[in-house]
Amino acid sequence: MMTLSEPQDMEMEFVETFVNMTNVTSQSAAYSEPYTLDLLVPLSITYAVIFVAGILGNTSTCIVIARNRSMHTATNFYLFSLAISDLILLVCGLPLELHRLWYPFTYPLGEAECITIGLASETSANATVLTITAFTVERYIAICRPFMSHTMSKLSRAVRFIVAIWVFALCTAVPQAMQFGLVSYVENGQTIVECTVKGPGVHQVFVISSFVFFVVPMSVITVLYALIGVKLRTSRVLHPVKKLSVDSNERPYGQTQYRNGASQRRVIRMLVAVALSFFICWAPFHVQRLLAIYGKSLEHPSDTFYLVYIVLTFLSGVLYYLSTAINPFLYNIMSNKFRNAFKVRK
Repeated sequence: MMTLSEPQDMEMEFVETFVNMTNVTSQSAAYSEPYTLDLLVPLSITYAVIFVAGILGNTSTCIVIARNRSMHTATNFYLFSLAISDLILLVCGLPLELHRLWYPFTYPLGEAECITIGLASETSANATVLTITAFTVERYIAICRPFMSHTMSKLSRAVRFIVAIWVFALCTAVPQAMQFGLVSYVENGQTIVECTVKGPGVHQVFVISSFVFFVVPMSVITVLYALIGVKLRTSRVLHPVKKLSVDSNERPYGQTQYRNGASQRRVIRMLVAVALSFFICWAPFHVQRLLAIYGKSLEHPSDTFYLVYIVLTFLSGVLYYLSTAINPFLYNIMSNKFRNAFKVRK
């Protein structure tokens, strides 16, 4: 999976190609100039809010899960892993993105840092989608295959799965990160230095990574949550009951059923919200970079196509980083357990 910086670097290349291919030089060339303050200031404020909220929220999530033994469940361990990947994406991406907005012609670090940050971003981006897929599979097994859940949902096994996810994410990120490097060139008397991909077959990698790390996982997640929904609707164990069979020497069995069913449903709703927010925030990112590839293949891109691409570029940038900060808020809104744990932490 490519990080956000590559599509925006492709944007600059696409801009240059577009300007050279069309006669609309005055209007189109203006888009390649540094952004105006009317755009820079609100966008910078938005990024700053996302950065602070993401750092505080994800750090609090990690602390809450680590310090409360009652939170040591397989699902919460996956959410811990998700918070770590979100933190890495924020730290590696947002400060440099803000610098790129204000100083689009310079890169503040060296080539080694460019490759290292690219590797970290690629790894955490891959780990994010794999983690969301993993906890969806874990919930599917717990709900639809309860006999398997006794072995598959053990904490030790969840930890091994999480370690395997990060190892796999790192291995799949290395080939892509090795294509990163600094590229410098002179345009209109201005020396431009970019940290971007410069290896062969970059466009094919964009398409393949979008398919492998977005289309396939989201298809699997959608199918599994649909099966979970069907199971929840038909299961007598998980469905809330109205009549309670009370025994003088035992807890009301019906009440236990209701609590288990209600608890399962709350967890499912929260995880569905996490997966849905991931889809909403990352879909524009993948569409934007595929449009960049498509746009470079056009001989005469229209002004409408270009404007749509520019708008989608800014929208995908904000949503991409918003995805790293939104999960802790979802936990607070949709989980009583998380909400109470956050309050105790405060």
